[in-house]
Amino acid sequence: MKSERIDGFRIFVETDYRGQTKKMVFVDHVPVLQFRVENVNERKLAAVDMYERCNCSLETAGKICGFHRNTVSKFVRIKQVFGVEALFVENRGSKAPYKYVEEIQLHVESLQTKHPEWTDQMIADRATRDLEINVSRCAVARIRTSDIQSKKERLIKNQDLIDLHKAADKIERELYDGKQLQLNFQWDEELKKKCDEFITEAAPEPKKETEKQLVERLQEGERFSVAGNLMLQMFLNEIKIQELASMYPFIPGSTYQSIDLFLTLFHSINLQIPSIEALKLVNASEYGVFLGINRIPEKETIRNHLELMAEQYVSSDIIDEFARQLLHLNFIDPEVFFIDGHFLPYYGLNVIAKGYYTVRRMAMKGNELYAVTDLQGRPLFFITETNEIDFRPMIIRSVEKIISYGIERPLMVFDRGGYGIHFFNQLSEKADFVTWAKYLDETKLNNMQESSFNACFCLGGKKYMVADEEKFVSESPQTAAKDGRSERATAKLRLVILENLSSGKRIGIYTNNWDKPAYTIALYMLQRWGDSENFFKEMKARFNLDYHPGYDIKELENQPLVDNPDLDLIRKAIRILKKEIQELDREILMTEGKLNRRKDKRLDKKLSELPVLIEEKQEEIKNFEKRVETLPDKVSMIDLLKGKPVSRCDLEKKRIYDTIQFMSFLARERLLEIFKQCYEDDRDVKKVLDMITSRSGYVKLVGRTLVVLLDWIENEKHRLAAEQLCHKLNRIGVLFAGRLNVDLFFRISKFPHHGKR
Repeated sequence: MKSERIDGFRIFVETDYRGQTKKMVFVDHVPVLQFRVENVNERKLAAVDMYERCNCSLETAGKICGFHRNTVSKFVRIKQVFGVEALFVENRGSKAPYKYVEEIQLHVESLQTKHPEWTDQMIADRATRDLEINVSRCAVARIRTSDIQSKKERLIKNQDLIDLHKAADKIERELYDGKQLQLNFQWDEELKKKCDEFITEAAPEPKKETEKQLVERLQEGERFSVAGNLMLQMFLNEIKIQELASMYPFIPGSTYQSIDLFLTLFHSINLQIPSIEALKLVNASEYGVFLGINRIPEKETIRNHLELMAEQYVSSDIIDEFARQLLHLNFIDPEVFFIDGHFLPYYGLNVIAKGYYTVRRMAMKGNELYAVTDLQGRPLFFITETNEIDFRPMIIRSVEKIISYGIERPLMVFDRGGYGIHFFNQLSEKADFVTWAKYLDETKLNNMQESSFNACFCLGGKKYMVADEEKFVSESPQTAAKDGRSERATAKLRLVILENLSSGKRIGIYTNNWDKPAYTIALYMLQRWGDSENFFKEMKARFNLDYHPGYDIKELENQPLVDNPDLDLIRKAIRILKKEIQELDREILMTEGKLNRRKDKRLDKKLSELPVLIEEKQEEIKNFEKRVETLPDKVSMIDLLKGKPVSRCDLEKKRIYDTIQFMSFLARERLLEIFKQCYEDDRDVKKVLDMITSRSGYVKLVGRTLVVLLDWIENEKHRLAAEQLCHKLNRIGVLFAGRLNVDLFFRISKFPHHGKR
């Protein structure tokens, strides 16, 4: 006995006392198959069982059972069409006499006609003597029966039936979507009634050919693999995405505008497509439904439009307008704001300032993204800047932006990175703040009387006691001198002491707010470890927050070499020198002509200097030509970019892309707010919502309404929640955010969708 391993299957080969070889197939140490190698029928059955029962590939089944993968595929098809018995039947039949030309066949047929009493062997011997070529008895038999077979009614063979089965299966696949649509639209009484109402409205009139093609497709109805993502268009309606996109100028003669870029990136980010480059993997025609045109732009077009949009430098205005919309919709809680930074590592080739990347614990090239979030961890706005700027100026800048949004005196919560006595005085003029205290005497904290702690609360399963007192703080002389101030800054602050009852550890919190209770101040500071930190974690886990759309390092590495630009410059220099030599030659001729008319020492001197100049230039040309021979014709694009400083336009592209990422995050949060009324289990409410919004289905344009019919959901609890969500969205009234002026109507299919097989 011997053993071998083939693609995860353990095979034991044994030869018994009769000399018969057996193979035993094990999966996870459990026997699943046993067959004799010499018996072809057992090998056929084993190959089919391996493919159907053991879920292995055709190639693996062929390796184990001794067949080619195409042969195994043929066996599987025969069993599906004719049953197991057909595997044991040999239906090849006799071959036609294809080796013999027509002249030989006619001679054999004439001998059969003249001598019908002769046997096939006698005719074969006579033909061999007459034609001086070896004619076999089998060939005579085939020639004799071929004429009879052609006159008979041709029998249908197994291969013909298999071909017919393939053709029928192809037709079934093409008609399946139409049948599924008809099933829902005809037999779902509620949907049919709604469609009768929708049909009374006139269909939208497309303005362009691409829109016309899409309208015709949608009126027929088609399969849409990400139909559930259209639910997120409700948020786009609420924030008025059309007005935000209109802040970029209209591009005359362009097929795509800024709104098309916004919608393409918005839905691709929600579908967790990690980058602009990954859009080349999606079905552009199918995803065109999101835009209301026939297809989404190619990735090269997206990059070109992003470049044009970045050159306008209006991303800050869009972020501000977006924040005002969020506050106007009461989607952001203005009670307190958290500000924190996230390091965006830069892996490109350009020169950029370094910052400290806490994940890798090292300094590296990158930018810093500062996000301002509310108590629930929902972002109001963000600021992306280079690492040269300190955290404290960004806090002041954020406060000024919040005040410009209509909030007179915001309350800011930030980490120890914003600590500074002079900074506290500056910030107190505009806003309240809460931050961790630094440089406290731990002995004094631990010696505080228990009676000073007059409040308690629970958070995250932990119990805390809270006390507060006045605290006069001042900065060190070194800090004042470093900032160029002769006098030390002082401040009167409120110190909130927080004690963890389980560990007994005490920690201090500084604030300039004297109105809110101490436990509320402590709760704000502890919440910075909660939803505020989780926001960045979720943005990195669900979206691609570190992605930089300003460059594509993988494409630069994989693209072919480009023409060496140094060669063009050198050849240009050679052409210029040759032209200068021609000018000097003309000048020599003109000088000689003048000397023939009259003698002049100045002309003699000039005539003697010109050949020297010509020789110098000719020598330079030779040196340039030698240099050309040493340089390569092609160079890598990476070598051209390395060492150049990053442009402001690249950072602007990052801001635009991050704005759309934040829109995607908030769109999911807004839909989650509604879905929690339909599904009460907080443990998996987000996962169930993601399942619904990424679900496939059908879209069909009925009148001025685009019916979005999501596939049947097997789990009853999830299906009922999805149906309630559809009802709520239909009551709100969701408009299509793309170019088509239509309404959206959502529905869960009443009939299971079992696929196209």
